[in-house]
Amino acid sequence: MTATRLSPRQLRKRVVGRLLAGMFVLVAMFFLPAGTLFYWEAWVFMVILFIPMSVFVVYLLRYNPALLERRLKMREREPHQRRIVAVSTVILLATFLLPGFDKRFGWSSVPVWLVIAADVVILLGYLLFVLTLRACLKIRV
Repeated sequence: MTATRLSPRQLRKRVVGRLLAGMFVLVAMFFLPAGTLFYWEAWVFMVILFIPMSVFVVYLLRYNPALLERRLKMREREPHQRRIVAVSTVILLATFLLPGFDKRFGWSSVPVWLVIAADVVILLGYLLFVLTLRACLKIRV
């Protein structure tokens, strides 16, 4: 039994929907706990997260839509893998919620240079991801 393939339009629609949903969820997870929209660290993080992601999605839509479609449909089948994903999801949620509460309640004071350094590390992580895909899939960058 073969899986049905999405048309290019359906794939674009699904990808844009997921990107927008992800943005909405992150906005809620950062700014609701913070209690303010005046939270520059969260805005910078979201820009660093979504601009490279959007560029890469556009690239995959154009040059490798089959890979993008496979990534959208990926689900873990093994029970132990599903448990790992569930635990990782809880940890990820805490990772995104905790800074907002920290902003609201002033639990810590992180220097600006450290925030910027962390954002640079995130960008380098994206670069590593793209280089890995480039090597594995022999894609053009």
